Amino acid sequence: MAAKLQLFVLPLLIFSLVACPTKRGWYRQDTSERVWYQQDASDLTMKSDLEGCTSKTEDQGKLALCMRGKGYLLIPHSEAELLKVRSLQEAGLGPDQIARRLRWDKKKVLQYLDEDYELPGTASFGRQPIEISTKIGKPAVKPLIADLKDNDVVVRSHAAQALGELKDPIAVEPLIAALNDEDPLIQRQAIKALSKLHDPRAVGPMISVLNDRNRESYVRMSAAETLGRLGDPESVKPLVAALNDRHWNVRSHAAKALGTLKDPRAVEPLIGSLKDQDATVRGHVVDALAEISDPRAIEPLVAVLDDENKNVRKKAAQALTRLTGEDFVGHSKESGQKQTGLVMPP
Repeated sequence: MAAKLQLFVLPLLIFSLVACPTKRGWYRQDTSERVWYQQDASDLTMKSDLEGCTSKTEDQGKLALCMRGKGYLLIPHSEAELLKVRSLQEAGLGPDQIARRLRWDKKKVLQYLDEDYELPGTASFGRQPIEISTKIGKPAVKPLIADLKDNDVVVRSHAAQALGELKDPIAVEPLIAALNDEDPLIQRQAIKALSKLHDPRAVGPMISVLNDRNRESYVRMSAAETLGRLGDPESVKPLVAALNDRHWNVRSHAAKALGTLKDPRAVEPLIGSLKDQDATVRGHVVDALAEISDPRAIEPLVAVLDDENKNVRKKAAQALTRLTGEDFVGHSKESGQKQTGLVMPP
């Protein structure tokens, strides 16, 4: 327990380690608002690591490389304090215990424990590792939303990913707006984030993305997958249409999403897609029919036991076993040759 309580070290300025003014300057990196931070380092470990880097160089850039090489980040002082308080809370300590351990005023501790606490203006959250933002929690949401409009694509990407992990409803509309980001990779990150938020407001915009043939196929593929996770019946029709898309990855994920939705309206279109030219698509179609478990799929799946692809044949046998209770898996040939003359068990 003692080791756990030392997580999220808050390394304040240590005058004993940086006695001269020059060293004090590079430690603060031109600001008194940032400190070196590492999740699993104790104060003693941090002091030792800082001392080691100090002995090697006084150059600001080289010092930063040294500390980062040891796993430290230079983050705003207020963020480091917040992380330390929240980590002690996760370890089971109450406000009074945290105040005593940190030797802080209880009022200061309560401020950081308040779910509505907002961090003061800090450097971009999107420039920090995602795990930092997610551990900070709700106070990071508004800064991350602002980062969705940053000029740096990496910042926008990190912001979208972190907002997905935080799952705060106020991020839904900003993430929907990010679906129109100029960079397709950000569009995809926004889709993945909305999938995790599981908010019905995303269904319509996600259908629009899927239907937009001018989008990158991997963006539309992700939209199809997310529609399956969102579980709205309105998604069935556009997903069925996507079974005929010119991109195999869109067809494949549309089939997978229809299997997740388990809507009987998808059975006949999926049966038609058992003859798709792409084996990966056929495999996902078979899996989808198995998930829906409609008896209309039995005879078409028996025909798939003769598919040219070994993996598709295997999936078909497993699906038939699931649908009928009979041992079709035992009839599956592993030689890689086509099935011929196979009779469905009585």
